[in-house]
Amino acid sequence: MCGRNTLFSSPDKIKKDLEIDFWKDEHDYTPSYNLSPTQNSLVLVHNKRRVIYSMRWGFGFDAKRRPIFNARSETLDTKPTFKNLIHKNRCIVLSDGFYEWKQNGSSKIPHFICHKENRILPMAGLCKWDVDGEGLKKLVFTIITKEARDSLKHIHLREPVILTKKAVKSWITVNEPQNKP
Repeated sequence: MCGRNTLFSSPDKIKKDLEIDFWKDEHDYTPSYNLSPTQNSLVLVHNKRRVIYSMRWGFGFDAKRRPIFNARSETLDTKPTFKNLIHKNRCIVLSDGFYEWKQNGSSKIPHFICHKENRILPMAGLCKWDVDGEGLKKLVFTIITKEARDSLKHIHLREPVILTKKAVKSWITVNEPQNKP
């Protein structure tokens, strides 16, 4: 699961590493070491070119329910919330690292997971337009997760789907998925 995220890279590093063509509202970017669901974060989409948008993390604006901030890769094709998005609303969630908590008795110990060479972690995601409580349309996203690899299972059973540079291109430019992340 991924419930806390970071993004603190410089705009130049983000643009270079991800080969960005356009960044909507770049001047509004603020680095963060503690992003949580319902906050805005940077997301890469492909609309004939690579564009970065700021989007709200989590589907749904109902105050009585928690936002859907993760989507299990194993059920993307079957869950009504995701099955229509998987074919046309793919995105890349930008991250420098994420936190997972390991249960230790009655407390939890945070662990920060990042690339060993401090590269940006491009996470597979889904995005869509949603309507907030005031009737305004907003862009929202969710992070796709998978079963954790063996080296992380001692901390948490799930992890975000992190894509290679080649996989980033195929994830955001394909019309019909050949494989799930």
